[in-house]
Amino acid sequence: MKFSRSIRRMIPDANSRRVVGVAGVIALMVISQPALAQSGTAIQSGLNTIKDWMITIASVVGVIAVMAVGYAKLTGRMDWTRAVTVLIGIGIIFSAATIVGWMGGTA
Repeated sequence: MKFSRSIRRMIPDANSRRVVGVAGVIALMVISQPALAQSGTAIQSGLNTIKDWMITIASVVGVIAVMAVGYAKLTGRMDWTRAVTVLIGIGIIFSAATIVGWMGGTA
């Protein structure tokens, strides 16, 4: 609320505030256009890093899940449907990039 009151004190007319706001938005759009024209290399490398981290974490979790399924099947505490469901889930996790590529038409 303090910010709104100070703007009202600086520009008392409501129409003038709208004009200044629209001009500010247009200025931000003009300034940001060259930054978006870099073909997203920084964003792409950041997302690839996150993807690599997720693959590393998923690998560890997948190994633990397979071990848990194996142990549960060994001791007779898990039925085949649940074991197959866990293994299919692991397969989907590791083939996520390929599945998205199929859906997007890039694979």
